[in-house]
Amino acid sequence: MFAESVTDLEYDVPGDEPPHRCPYCDRPFRTEEYLHYHVGTVHDEMCTDEEREVFEAQREDEEFELFTFHVKAAVTVFMTYFMFTFIYALVWAG
Repeated sequence: MFAESVTDLEYDVPGDEPPHRCPYCDRPFRTEEYLHYHVGTVHDEMCTDEEREVFEAQREDEEFELFTFHVKAAVTVFMTYFMFTFIYALVWAG
């Protein structure tokens, strides 16, 4: 019994549009954004300056979206805590 090789993976990307393929390892991706992120993280020493700029711009956008999500989550937790504290005070005051 021999172990299956890890480097010779086959990918099945469903969808009507042809997948985007990595120019370095030929891995398919469903969207162009996934492709840019893959090239910037996995092939960072081989990618061109243009590919690196696209990756950095995409990474900054993702960091901003994550920050926005964290702010919304923190405000939601705070408001929920305030609401339950206010309701608790109303119940005990009545």
